[in-house]
Amino acid sequence: MTRTEAIAIITAKLASLDDERVMTVADIVQDIAAPAAPALDLTDGERAAIERSKEDFRAGRTYTNDQYHAEMTTFMADLNARSA
Repeated sequence: MTRTEAIAIITAKLASLDDERVMTVADIVQDIAAPAAPALDLTDGERAAIERSKEDFRAGRTYTNDQYHAEMTTFMADLNARSA
């Protein structure tokens, strides 16, 4: 579907909607058109950590869900053992 086709569909269907739904569509369009949330104010260390994580993903240094859960189970068991 092209932009022109999408606008034509919206325009054609809009007239058949009741007032409440027209207002809902207007709210949705305003929300979508609103400027994006402001950029996060990150420290240099946080920015560096993000860049390292991006490199980890590119290099395939990631965990599967099972690996993550195994690591966390071991980590939590170690914490529990230390606090007992």
